[in-house]
Amino acid sequence: MSNVILVGAFGQGNPGDEALCAAFCAALGDHDVTVVSADPESTTLQHGRPALASSARAVGRAVRRADAVVVGGGTVFKQLGRSSGRRANSLLANTSALLAGARASGTSVAMIGVGAGLLRGPSARAMCRWILPRADLVVLRDEESAGVLADAGVNPPFWIGSDPAWALFDQPDGYGRGVADQRRITVALSHHGIGRSSIDAIVAGLQPLAGDWTIRLQPWQVGENSLDQRLAEDLRERLGGAEIIGPPIDLPHAAQIFSGDDLVIGMRFHALVAAAAAGSRFVAIAHEPKLAGLARRLGQASVPVHATPEVMAGIIAWALAGEPSSAAAVGAEIVAATEQFQLLDLLLDGGAFERPDQLAALPLSNGRGAW
Repeated sequence: MSNVILVGAFGQGNPGDEALCAAFCAALGDHDVTVVSADPESTTLQHGRPALASSARAVGRAVRRADAVVVGGGTVFKQLGRSSGRRANSLLANTSALLAGARASGTSVAMIGVGAGLLRGPSARAMCRWILPRADLVVLRDEESAGVLADAGVNPPFWIGSDPAWALFDQPDGYGRGVADQRRITVALSHHGIGRSSIDAIVAGLQPLAGDWTIRLQPWQVGENSLDQRLAEDLRERLGGAEIIGPPIDLPHAAQIFSGDDLVIGMRFHALVAAAAAGSRFVAIAHEPKLAGLARRLGQASVPVHATPEVMAGIIAWALAGEPSSAAAVGAEIVAATEQFQLLDLLLDGGAFERPDQLAALPLSNGRGAW
């Protein structure tokens, strides 16, 4: 049994990040896990694990006493947007400091199901090149992340898994997938992934349906001064008749919400995971590579944030006439999520594995589309 520090964007009220926390807490059930959180009390209450505040001093002390640090999914290799209120490279800088502290203490570091996003400028790329070789285990979430890191000069190969939150779902049996006919569309909102032009495009794409279809708007992060909530209210006013619904309690709850939808339009990555798990069609508003990557892997539609109203209307119509993700494609994501946890167990158990013949063999990528 290892003493593990679990690091991620936890305790911030994002159902997707909390799904990652839940998946890791379950997968690390045989280990002593302490979660780094922006809201330790809430995290302990929700996930049943001790938690500590996400301050550099508190995390540094915990890392020195730990056997391993696990970075629990998320887009770690990216620059932050202005709405975060932080410097663009602060996430990369904090990850570098975490790696440096762990190495100085002899603490292992695993990064499981992590991803890469926008990297502008030599400093961001240099930090990626410094971080990756110093981690003991890195499994990327998707091939798109491998491509971003290869472009940044990180040496391949890269192990490719899937988003760890897939482990929260059972294998689908395929029965009943694609038969929803409720004439209902849900838009899972994110203020990070939309600008004025994309709002105009979504409105133009949905207005022709507003009279005959139920259109639901779902902010994923709510609270005082919630930008997602403001976005929902703006869209409701412009669409007329659209309904604002609350965020999901967790990812299985999100899948339950989407289960009767003909279409989910998602600006949130984990909303698309939940939609696919529920057997609903989706359109990804791909403001980050991870959303386009998920749509590609699951055979669904995606559009860039700068899509014109004509393109948006066309892709919504195309998606409504198509099929949802196949049970086989969803099952492959779930298998990859559980297999990457096997590699994590191997690291935490000092290389011991009860059935080495059953050890997962995750695919490797050179970041250029070759395996």
